[in-house]
Amino acid sequence: MNRRKFVSSMLALPAMPLLLQSCEWGDVSFDFPINVHSDRNRGHAIFKQKNLPVKDTIQVETLIVGGGIAGLSAANHLPHKDFLLCELSDRLGGTSAATNHKDLPLSQGAHYDLEYPQNYGESVLGLLDHLGIIEQMTWKSSWGFKDQQYIIPHEIKNQCYDHGKFRGDVLREGEMKSAFQQLLLPYLDKMVMPTRLIEEKYKHLNDQTFIDFLHQNMKVDDQFIRGLDYHMLDDWGGLSSQVSALAGIHYFQCRPYYREVNQLFSPPQGNDYFVSKLASQVPSEQLQVNSLVRSLEKKEGSWNAEVLDLQSSSISKIKAKNVIYAGQKHALKYILPQYYPLFSENDYAPWLVMNFVLNKPFGEFGFWQNEMIVEDISFLGFINSSAQHRGLQEKQVLTAYYCLPSDSRKDLASISMNKNTIVQKTLNYLKGYFNQGIENRVEAVYLNAMGHAMPIPKPGFLFQDKNEQVKNEQLAFAGVDHHRLPLLFEAIDSGIAAVEAIYRTSKVK
Repeated sequence: MNRRKFVSSMLALPAMPLLLQSCEWGDVSFDFPINVHSDRNRGHAIFKQKNLPVKDTIQVETLIVGGGIAGLSAANHLPHKDFLLCELSDRLGGTSAATNHKDLPLSQGAHYDLEYPQNYGESVLGLLDHLGIIEQMTWKSSWGFKDQQYIIPHEIKNQCYDHGKFRGDVLREGEMKSAFQQLLLPYLDKMVMPTRLIEEKYKHLNDQTFIDFLHQNMKVDDQFIRGLDYHMLDDWGGLSSQVSALAGIHYFQCRPYYREVNQLFSPPQGNDYFVSKLASQVPSEQLQVNSLVRSLEKKEGSWNAEVLDLQSSSISKIKAKNVIYAGQKHALKYILPQYYPLFSENDYAPWLVMNFVLNKPFGEFGFWQNEMIVEDISFLGFINSSAQHRGLQEKQVLTAYYCLPSDSRKDLASISMNKNTIVQKTLNYLKGYFNQGIENRVEAVYLNAMGHAMPIPKPGFLFQDKNEQVKNEQLAFAGVDHHRLPLLFEAIDSGIAAVEAIYRTSKVK
């Protein structure tokens, strides 16, 4: 197969776990419960009838729409505490959220972070330091994590399973990998975060795809492209033929991976650890979940919002001087339609996260990240909780990830109906990895479906600050879908930058 046909076949691959018909597996049933979480129907409540009872009328200085990392970071950075944050879901965190199984924390989104080099922006580092999360490691010019019990030992960080065989890395060792590393070496320490701080001379890399950049500079075969696609899907939600060259280079060169060991931080609850730290610093009554902002309108110098309480089916009317919109930008077409064109080109990757709670743990700790290359390119392997906080050994959690094609989003509507089939498919992959069935070890399964989990950083996506276009409206946008790489550090910085855009304080350093 030549490269063009290979790439085309990758792009055409369906989201197999969601598109498989249940008849392919027959009537699948299990002795354990399968729990499904999805905010899809919650979001569609925006179309509910308008004549709902008004519960209350509230006046605040700032309304924050969205309770993910960006919204919570904005709440922490506000120069006052007269705000209200409204989150659609029944929990804070967005794509960094978590759940629990009998007090056992389960990560249902982003699940790790890495130490921060000294050349990263000061504002985010300052906030993380204030939250008691990080501290300076002067001997290596980096910031490391204080809760060292959640550092993954380097020797068990990852292992790759490729169609029945194991190796240390997704990219195979050899001349091609060596040439690839040499090609990207000049960009080391140049791919900083937040990405808005990247020097102008490197921004042209945002104008072409990663695969085009590689073809212009070296020879890559189909097998190497498959490995690159795995990495790009894992962090950016798209293939190497979709994401920009800057995003691809940033993935490999934002830290000196090939020169030294970087601390990897992964608590059992994943990045909900950061959510809890951020939420703990603001009054809990000002963080409202189950709250859908369904309209925003500016009148006489103030923003007027209607917020639907999804539990009571009642309306709160909110009057605010400022609005920080940290929600997903595709919803602007319903909430703030005049600003939707600013983000209409955004393309989102849906994700499906599955927690398998095992009541019969495997003996050894095993590897933390188990990368799996199988026939379904959307399946990205699993995280093994036994390699995380080692005090939790009564049960073991295997958290599997699927990054789905953006055009399969509609199929998430059928996840509850097809949950048994999806679990069966995943159990089959895990059976291949462990060389034995694990169904008899499963106590419960938790599925989390995220239709707009990750904005794909395609060419042209980065370096577009829309807040410059709304600076006179007492409105600012935050979130990684505000033209950022989908990373924790970027989400935090976007929340800080949104506050600074409204208050016109000194620029973020």
